[in-house]
Amino acid sequence: MAVNNDGWTIKHQCPQCGAPVLLNEADRLLFCPFCRVRLYLVTSDHFRYRIPAPEKRGKDMLYLPYWRLKGASFSVHGNEIRPRFIDTSILATNGAGLPHSLGVRPQVMTLKFASPDMKGRFLDISLPSRSVIPALEAPGPGRHTFYQAFIGETISLVYAPTYCENGILYDALLESPLSAWPDEPAADAKPPDWRIRFIPTLCPRCGLDLQGEGDVLVLTCKNCNSAWRCSGETFTEAPFAVLAAAAKKEIVYLPFWRMKPRAEGIALDSYADLIRLANLPKVMNANFASAPVYFWSPAFKVNPDLFLRWSRQMTVYQPQGRMRETFAGASCYPVTLAGHEAEESMKITLADLIIAKHRIYPLLTDIRLAAEEIMLVYHPFLVSSRELIHETMQLTLDRTALHYGAHL
Repeated sequence: MAVNNDGWTIKHQCPQCGAPVLLNEADRLLFCPFCRVRLYLVTSDHFRYRIPAPEKRGKDMLYLPYWRLKGASFSVHGNEIRPRFIDTSILATNGAGLPHSLGVRPQVMTLKFASPDMKGRFLDISLPSRSVIPALEAPGPGRHTFYQAFIGETISLVYAPTYCENGILYDALLESPLSAWPDEPAADAKPPDWRIRFIPTLCPRCGLDLQGEGDVLVLTCKNCNSAWRCSGETFTEAPFAVLAAAAKKEIVYLPFWRMKPRAEGIALDSYADLIRLANLPKVMNANFASAPVYFWSPAFKVNPDLFLRWSRQMTVYQPQGRMRETFAGASCYPVTLAGHEAEESMKITLADLIIAKHRIYPLLTDIRLAAEEIMLVYHPFLVSSRELIHETMQLTLDRTALHYGAHL
């Protein structure tokens, strides 16, 4: 069996014509190649998948829950930040003898969405996802974690089929024993909100088709120049701007989140405050004291080291320029990192910038940073054979980094 390195594959029926459609686990847009319908997928909390059980045992399955955790982890230890990419599954319930992880099984099998009409019982989830993440990033003996953030994550649930016979729990796929088990274990009923909901991808303003593919999180309308993100079961408008390019060359526009912070526990009201905290090589003047400070982060996925580097460089540089609210003539890279994820990165960027780490790091848990304003800004990058070059900052991004980031 081949391992799918691009993530898990999910098979689902088109809700309009019933034809089979294959999705990547990160996909939020369902496109049916038969009836050509395009729908946006939403759920009330987490997407839930199941490993299909053998047909002969479809009526007496007991499904074990596993958290699927995939994303960039940033841990503040000592006087440094440790970026790391996490891609794992971990048991979401307490149970001696149960497999701690699913291993590569979900990658070599085609999954399906868990739904209210499934037969079988479901073991209770007793370990919240946020409680298992710190265990994956334990700092080691004698080290203390001052702060941790998990950004750009995929957090979902996947259910593995088992069955119980004669006090033994068996793996339903391998027919192998797992653990001693009571014949009637406690299991949860399926709540009604497991249903996947589908939203037509029509522009709420002009009614034409929104543009985007696969795992895009912000859909755009080139007809009325608007951008939309999904909130609940509706699309809400996302403020955006496109930085005007000066060069008459091949340009691609990469999206970044610009966030104006509201800080508690630390003075961070102006660019002058950032200069002092980060000891930036700037000659202080009165304009800096009145200039707003913005945190920046990529609105697309790259490896954790690159994400932190670009967040730091953009925040130090505080990019400015002539902005326009139109996509006319712009080739824009898709937004694959949500605004609320970028908001969580602000404290990590701050921790990376500050000079007095020994004094500030122990206070990180008491510092509160929230985005009182957030805007999507598309920056022009010059296209070369191997790199993309930020037009004003002259910083480079390897094109392969975008390719690999698309599979994170």
